[in-house]
Amino acid sequence: MRLLDIVPCHRMKSRSLTIKGYTLPLCARCTGILAGYLLFPLLLIAGLHFSLLIGLFLNVPMVIDGWTQKRKYRMSNNILRVTTGILSGFGQSIVIVTGSDLIIASLLGG
Repeated sequence: MRLLDIVPCHRMKSRSLTIKGYTLPLCARCTGILAGYLLFPLLLIAGLHFSLLIGLFLNVPMVIDGWTQKRKYRMSNNILRVTTGILSGFGQSIVIVTGSDLIIASLLGG
């Protein structure tokens, strides 16, 4: 079993990024989300703090892109999928860091 096998992704080749003839194993959106997660350590190490609302708001473009595509209102493309995925992954990282900070502060009485 490969590490990426645990990622819940449809893995459609037509929706995956191809770089120099190699098709990535995850779809563009999931690749973008994982790329957004790479910013998680930056938030912790640099001590960057963002509002919980900003983290939630950064997930909205991906939800709109996915929902409007699923409802067949329009067709998305891989550039849009990876971009909204990165925003969402970064937003999820903000939610986790900010949420953890709030929980720790409340437990410590701060």
